[in-house]
Amino acid sequence: MKMRFMAHVGVLSLCILCMSAGGVGAASAFPSDSVVKQKCAACHKTDQQGRMDVIEETRKSPEEWKVVVDRMIRLNSAPLPDDDFYPVVKELSNHLILSPKEMSSVAYINSDENSQYREIPKSKLEERLYVACVRCHTFGKIASHRNTEAQWAEVRNLHLGYYPTTVPQMREMDWVKESEALVKPLAELFPFDSPEWKQWMNTRQDQDLTGQWQMAGYQPGVGYYTGAVTFAPDIESGPDEYKITRRVRYENGMQIVQEGRATLYGQYHLRYALAPTGFSGRIEGVFDLDAESMGFSGKWWAVIQDANVFGSEKFYKSNASARIFALFPAALQSGIASDQNLTFVGVNLPNDPATQDIKSSDSNVQITAVSKDDDGNLKCRVKIGHNAVSGKVSLSVQDVAIDNHLVVYDEIDAIRIQPAIGRARVSCGAAYPPQGVQFVARGIHNGADGKPGTVDDLVLEPVNVTWWLEEEKTRENDDDMKYLAAPIANGLYTPVTTYAPIETRRQHREGVGLIAVGAEFITGGAPLKDRARLVVTVPDFIPQVK
Repeated sequence: MKMRFMAHVGVLSLCILCMSAGGVGAASAFPSDSVVKQKCAACHKTDQQGRMDVIEETRKSPEEWKVVVDRMIRLNSAPLPDDDFYPVVKELSNHLILSPKEMSSVAYINSDENSQYREIPKSKLEERLYVACVRCHTFGKIASHRNTEAQWAEVRNLHLGYYPTTVPQMREMDWVKESEALVKPLAELFPFDSPEWKQWMNTRQDQDLTGQWQMAGYQPGVGYYTGAVTFAPDIESGPDEYKITRRVRYENGMQIVQEGRATLYGQYHLRYALAPTGFSGRIEGVFDLDAESMGFSGKWWAVIQDANVFGSEKFYKSNASARIFALFPAALQSGIASDQNLTFVGVNLPNDPATQDIKSSDSNVQITAVSKDDDGNLKCRVKIGHNAVSGKVSLSVQDVAIDNHLVVYDEIDAIRIQPAIGRARVSCGAAYPPQGVQFVARGIHNGADGKPGTVDDLVLEPVNVTWWLEEEKTRENDDDMKYLAAPIANGLYTPVTTYAPIETRRQHREGVGLIAVGAEFITGGAPLKDRARLVVTVPDFIPQVK
């Protein structure tokens, strides 16, 4: 048995050193003087059409191209100087990138904050992939690749050649057989070539980000903010490189200004890095452009994730077509005696708006005052009568497109802690600081059916709650809470333990475990409570695997 396994792995190990056959039969995506051909063609031979072996049989996100190029250097000793690293990644991404639609399905994996996103299989095939592959990788990593069938086979061979312990680690199944059976389904689910991708590549246009973009976002634990992002070409760094200034104004009055650099990959995928401020530390962000509306959407995060600082954000070019892309707040209560504030965030909004210019699908929702602020946004006062129907209300401002509905509700029926399962990581020295979790408690309205936990539930604004930690008992003598207890002010939990044995703990276990997070909201009726779970685990020592 052992000899048969070793022989099988030996044969497959040789496969990854051989040139893959086939290809899609088209001309090379790269010009003859491209930096990719200069730096990669020594090992990746070209065919009669000038196509480079392996490289031109796969498409990836820029994040995955970065991982691949880094692996070529670490494992294959690719002679690539530091100055050529990102030019190679950029050129690969420009010609062999996912389409915006393909990228949208894996956007959650491209940000590097302590993500609390939960992957759930959506089909029988995905269930098989989760069993065979997601034990080590996220599904998002797999979906970030588009390969020919031959290259999906080579990915399998690479695992058997470079990581032969995969087989004994997956000993509850015949991984060699199952991975071979999954090659063709993978090629059909995530194909290299598709009519949609070809159409997008043929119609894609070069983008110039120069100028000012209006911005709106939400930072958990802090709240809504508006501002502007300004891009200026960074000529010394090359094409699609920019200097960036980001000005932010939070609803509580706090303002920050950040400067840094940004790179546009594939004419729509933006990554930036901003210098630290006293409030947030060093910031990175990743955003994707909708070229039709000239609007970016994505996420930013603090590089040091002890406080789990991140935000979801949109920004639109100031000279784009008139559009309202955010409403602050997103939900308002009916039957309140006084008028309430409502902000329309957008570009090219009417200069002298009047209350009659803003229409509502519910006559019980009325704009009583409106003005335009210095950032070009509309500041409104709104009266919502007792008879307003709880649900989503459509608003219109002359002929301006509005991306969002206003949620109206009569009362808060429950609260919901997000995330429902949080994951924090303990520290392990300066290279691996702790990673915290920012919990948020939001109000919930049970919707038209009046039943909790159904699809018509309305998710409302964050509410001011009392937070606490408690034991999540999973075994006899469960002592996790004793070692994981830490402050949870404003919903933020940061581990205080380290990745080291605790002498006083049973079996000298580290400061990891499972506990619960509780929240209570005091309203006019009975107190509303919710409970979430919190996993405190080890540092992420190999983040590139994802």
